[in-house]
Amino acid sequence: VSVSVPGVPKNKVNATMSSGTLTKKGDGEYIATPSKVGEDVVITVTADNQGRSQEMGKFTFHVRQLPDPAAYIAYSDDKGNTMRYKGGQPFGKATLLNTAGISAAIDNGMLDIQFRVISFETTFFDNMGNVIPEISKSANFTDRQRDMIRRLNRGKRFYISRVHAIGPDGIERTLPSSMEVIIN
Repeated sequence: VSVSVPGVPKNKVNATMSSGTLTKKGDGEYIATPSKVGEDVVITVTADNQGRSQEMGKFTFHVRQLPDPAAYIAYSDDKGNTMRYKGGQPFGKATLLNTAGISAAIDNGMLDIQFRVISFETTFFDNMGNVIPEISKSANFTDRQRDMIRRLNRGKRFYISRVHAIGPDGIERTLPSSMEVIIN
């Protein structure tokens, strides 16, 4: 949250929040952490006016639950840049096997809010078309999941679904979509 008052230096402006905390990150810059989702919070802005604190305004905000994140597989490209594979396109098997597992984040261009993945399921298909589900009880691929990935030929695919993640708001959720991984 950025806070400013016209005509007042930023280092003379302060803010407080009801039903949560504001952590100062710099002059006029704060991280707002509400205590409950679904309630209103009031941010009160004050300014130091010749040694006395003067209230400049109160602003009410409605706190909403964070939207569901998207699952992705983090990997490094050939230049060492961290990339995010979100499914639906061919993905190199060697690159995939060099990753630890999956991650989840709200990544919409403005926000990059990380969630902690606590479990997920992979779904593979054998040569007869039978479904082979495998569950990981962490963000990492299990040894059996890695073995199944090693066996996949180019053009074959598997799915990652039922991703359970916890956000910075402390709310655990099951992500509504699955990720299709196509082996290149």
